Amino acid sequence: MARQPNSKRLEGIYRKIEEYPGERPGFLARLLGVNRSEVTRALPALEDKGLLVSEDEHGRLWPFQHRK
Repeated sequence: MARQPNSKRLEGIYRKIEEYPGERPGFLARLLGVNRSEVTRALPALEDKGLLVSEDEHGRLWPFQHRK
């Protein structure tokens, strides 16, 4: 069974996506000091926590924000 990312790591990834919207997973991974695959594997877990991220046709990540 795959190892589940911890909450602090997930929140750190999401914070970087918010801080650098529109960047690719590799860029965010370099900032965090992790492999790119760790960022991409975290995306479903972020969704499970209610932290929604959209990926555009170029692989860039954007935090999903609800309109009020």
